[in-house]
Amino acid sequence: MRPDERRAVKQLARRAFGPLQGSFVTPTDHTFVYELSGELAGVVALETFTYRRNRRGGVVKWLFTDPKAQGRGLAAELVAHGVAQLQELGCHELFTTVEGFNTASSNRFADLGFVPVSPMQQIRRYRLSLLRIAPPTFHTIDIGHFLWVRSAAPAPSPADQPSTIPGGGAAAWLANVVITAALVALQRLRIGAAGELHAHLVWQLPAAIALVFGVRSGIMKLAAQRFGLELRYRIWETGLTLSALITVLFGGVFPSPGSHYPKPVRWSYRTELPRLALVAFSGAFAVLALAWLLVAYEVFGLTDAPGVLHNVLALAVLPVQTLLLFEVLLPFFPFASFNGRRVLDYHRALWFLLAAGTVALFWVRRAGW
Repeated sequence: MRPDERRAVKQLARRAFGPLQGSFVTPTDHTFVYELSGELAGVVALETFTYRRNRRGGVVKWLFTDPKAQGRGLAAELVAHGVAQLQELGCHELFTTVEGFNTASSNRFADLGFVPVSPMQQIRRYRLSLLRIAPPTFHTIDIGHFLWVRSAAPAPSPADQPSTIPGGGAAAWLANVVITAALVALQRLRIGAAGELHAHLVWQLPAAIALVFGVRSGIMKLAAQRFGLELRYRIWETGLTLSALITVLFGGVFPSPGSHYPKPVRWSYRTELPRLALVAFSGAFAVLALAWLLVAYEVFGLTDAPGVLHNVLALAVLPVQTLLLFEVLLPFFPFASFNGRRVLDYHRALWFLLAAGTVALFWVRRAGW
């Protein structure tokens, strides 16, 4: 990239990602452009950093092409060029982050030897060095993005690469519930409501979060089985980081439920979207239905329910309504990993039904019915 092309790179980023996400793109000292007939058509931005024992890491920070030039192999050439450049710069390992449903990028990186690394694998492999790796790779608050890594040595053969995504499953889901419950408890302390925290909340609060996340995940798994999809739950580790920051700094609550993804490392979003969207719709609808049931519980004053059940349902009100806001009403960057985006990508009328039900619920809540 020439110095005088910086503005053109920013403009291309906005065309490729949209005005909001594109505004976050910043060219680095190692930014390369692809030209077609003298016009800027693609960009790859690289960065190097030092982590454990002075090892050098390289990251493919940004990769994007002009929408009018997609399908011509530009992105693949840019990534391959970026990998070669990072190897020449003496990097020991190469990193990138990819949103979980962005298979156009993840498949491209998989073809070049990158593999997804689960949170536990990251901790075991890098330990405290993660604190140096996360900022330059932007793997800090990038909701629903996963870390991909490869050695700077020649890429392994496809036969030596994992065919299914690592980690995830029931253990990750349970860990997510416990961490989220702890953050909700911290939020009560942060806003000065420590008096509401009692010993019984040690298990009742996780039970409330498990109810909200469990209804969503359980219905999604049943729908996936119905439509013949093999999905695996994956935690959003950086979503939890963002949740913690919002709670500590602002006393707010941001739900990070994770999501369910096809098990293979390589798959096609476009091919699987019809089934994924129906699974996503079922999960979002389940959250909406639970929210309405809890409103009905409050409106009709069903206080004769057993005390323990009453406490758990009362604790679930805030998490389910907060989740519903991001799950349905905000299907765009940086919340594109939630279910609403899958539904909107597939069928706008289905998304509108969910949105109408969600808006009606918040209107009822505001009216105090």
